[in-house]
Amino acid sequence: MSVIAISRGSLSAAKTLAEALGAKLGSAVITREEVLEAAERYGIGESGLEMRHIVSQHPPGFWEKYADARKHYLACFKAALFDFVLQGPVIYHGNLAHLLLDQVPFVLRVRVNAPLENRVAAMMAELGISRYEAIHRIEAIDRDRKRWTQFLYDVDVMNVAHFDIVLNLSRISMQEAIQMVAAALENERFRPTDESLKKVRDARLATIAEVRLMNNPDTYGLDLKVTADSALGKVTVAGSLQAGDANRIDREIRSALSDLEAVSQIETHLNIA
Repeated sequence: MSVIAISRGSLSAAKTLAEALGAKLGSAVITREEVLEAAERYGIGESGLEMRHIVSQHPPGFWEKYADARKHYLACFKAALFDFVLQGPVIYHGNLAHLLLDQVPFVLRVRVNAPLENRVAAMMAELGISRYEAIHRIEAIDRDRKRWTQFLYDVDVMNVAHFDIVLNLSRISMQEAIQMVAAALENERFRPTDESLKKVRDARLATIAEVRLMNNPDTYGLDLKVTADSALGKVTVAGSLQAGDANRIDREIRSALSDLEAVSQIETHLNIA
């Protein structure tokens, strides 16, 4: 099983690379849009977030008020990503996975940078528009994408430190890029083990528990840390409460997680700050 997360410096280049690698490696290829659709089962729509709404109507100075909604959105998206990862070899191309899958020890994070002229030519051919309009559209797409990812993470997600491989398609061919990524997967670091797979299952269970707590109005917005042991079927919830009844919150936590699949133990550690 292999997991590759390709960040879209160029939509068409990332898609081409992902599909070619999928055919070569026998891996499923998924997009951000497919993960969003899968995340509906976790209630991602309830977060109230949508990229176009945020980046067009709310300047960065107002983003902090969306902290809880942002956490909710990311947890739902992450849970859906974990589902795909545990189903088998997968290649994702989009802009979130290389950060969201930080708990997957064997994920290969790839950044694809394509020359602007290549992107312009591809968009002109696809949409039948002028060079000027293509450049304008690409600049708007890049601007919105950067603001959206900064809104979600508050970091520069294009920083090369976040990637294992950065492919510059102005210097290498697509075929060379495919060979480089496939060769990187031969490294032991990117091969799953029983131990690393358990870490992923633990992280998935903890993330789904987080989603359950955020879907509950009585525990939504609380500063809670969730860990899990999938082998034991155990979920642990810890946190400090600014005010309120710890016993009541404990009951709400247990109620929210009571029918969580494969969970037989719920442990809480709640303190009043």
